[in-house]
Amino acid sequence: MRELPRNARLVIVTVVAASLGLSIFAIGQIQQWLPILVFAVLYVLADSLPVGPGTRTAGLTITVTTPVAIAAYIVLGIWGGVLVAVASVCDVTRIAPVKRVFNAGQLVIAVAAGGSIYALLGGTSTLDPSSFPKVLIPALVSGVVYAFINSLLVGVVIAIVEDASSIRLLRDILLRTLLPGVAYSALGMVLAVLWAQVGPLALAFGLLPLFVARWAMGQFAAEQQAYSATIRSLVQAVETKDAYTRGHSERVARASVLIGQAMTISDDRLQALEYAGTLHDVGKLGVPTTVLRKSGKLTKEEFEAIKLHPTRGHDIVRDIRFLDEALAGIYHHHERIDGLGYPSGLKGDQIPEFARMIAVADAFDSMTSTRSYRSARSVDEAMDELLICRGTQFDPQMVDALIFAVSQVGWEPAKPPTADELIAQQGGPVFDDDDPLVAEPRAVAIGEQRAESESVQRQDGVRP
Repeated sequence: MRELPRNARLVIVTVVAASLGLSIFAIGQIQQWLPILVFAVLYVLADSLPVGPGTRTAGLTITVTTPVAIAAYIVLGIWGGVLVAVASVCDVTRIAPVKRVFNAGQLVIAVAAGGSIYALLGGTSTLDPSSFPKVLIPALVSGVVYAFINSLLVGVVIAIVEDASSIRLLRDILLRTLLPGVAYSALGMVLAVLWAQVGPLALAFGLLPLFVARWAMGQFAAEQQAYSATIRSLVQAVETKDAYTRGHSERVARASVLIGQAMTISDDRLQALEYAGTLHDVGKLGVPTTVLRKSGKLTKEEFEAIKLHPTRGHDIVRDIRFLDEALAGIYHHHERIDGLGYPSGLKGDQIPEFARMIAVADAFDSMTSTRSYRSARSVDEAMDELLICRGTQFDPQMVDALIFAVSQVGWEPAKPPTADELIAQQGGPVFDDDDPLVAEPRAVAIGEQRAESESVQRQDGVRP
């Protein structure tokens, strides 16, 4: 805990102290302990499932404990729910004691907040099927409050550690918790009604479908992790061969996702777009290393070899089933809106949407990264160049989407190269096909200018 910033430690101590006070007060309010014990045991069992504390995929988190906590404060009241939340300190996963206590503390506070809202809105613990409509709104609203507070307390600590924007934090948490909060509230209310009608056994049967869903999501998440490992291996191979791509693939993927989010594409397509952005240069594995690392200008034949990398990339990954739409993005990311791109010379909307997104992201990262023939441009300078090329090289919609996204969330460009990296780049390529300012004729001119400069330096006895 000592390595955390002072303000983060203060938040943790405050949460733990507040939850301890609530728990001590709750003990004095309880008359019947058996229902609390049953809920607490079920909570601990649900929290100890082998698939982990929650499985997240396609923007959805499956957790079994949240409906139990919501049902607890509906059936047992605020203070009964608080004591059930205390049971979360028995988390059997291997986490640090401080984190375990903080997690329990945030749950206690979230349950107290959710239970209070439920009571204030007229919710009752005396439930039967006829009371379902009456408690619907209190249950739904309280569940959203519970989910928001639960996420907020963790988010505040993360925001302090990462020095993130507090406004963005609140917006993201609200968007992330609204829909799950409603869904879990509905399930928690169903569990509460079943408890009132059937008793404790109803909780086990009521949660069974969620257990199955969580297991299935766990299997899917494991598959996604295997996909990610495959992609990381391919990217590492490319970065080993071509030092210029180090970190470039991840940044292009990040910028592509920003464009996709601004274009409001679905979560599934965002995942495919991220894959495409990450693997867009994988075809460089099929380009001779001597060409990728050549010092000076490229010959016509060498440039043609570079232009083959989208085709090579498509050939390398086309049999990887999970890539789907990403394949078109990889293959066509060097097409131009005016039809002068490659490999197919597609024009306008003939170019797949992913390819149009990646083209903008690729150029943007290239311009904001240092190259052997120039220093990195600022984000504003890169945006100005994208606007100049808007409608000729790049899809106007995609340019506008990236500019909007960066204005909202910012952008962290490539870090300046270290001294060793600068030395390694001396005499490196003078052409970057991703850079819109360096078209083929200009690359030739730069190469000739550089060759002339090096010749003069050699004549003067200066090592280039």
